[in-house]
Amino acid sequence: MNPSGRNPYDPAVRSLAADLLGYLRLPGGTMPSGFTYGLFDLWSKADEDNRALITTGWPFVAFVLRAHEEDGEAGLRRIVED
Repeated sequence: MNPSGRNPYDPAVRSLAADLLGYLRLPGGTMPSGFTYGLFDLWSKADEDNRALITTGWPFVAFVLRAHEEDGEAGLRRIVED
């Protein structure tokens, strides 16, 4: 928990992290829209060049996906709950 009591993440980032939890069928997640669901799905199939394209177009989506790659569910929960 952030000692200031304020979540430092942009509300859109927090929402995407909750959507990724839902996409992964983890407790407390929300179901992403069809487009966001598609981006999450594409990320898992993309090579680094295509991930760079996704990152350019949708940096917040890439941020939460990389947080999950680096720290798993805990990384997403930190974004949502911090």
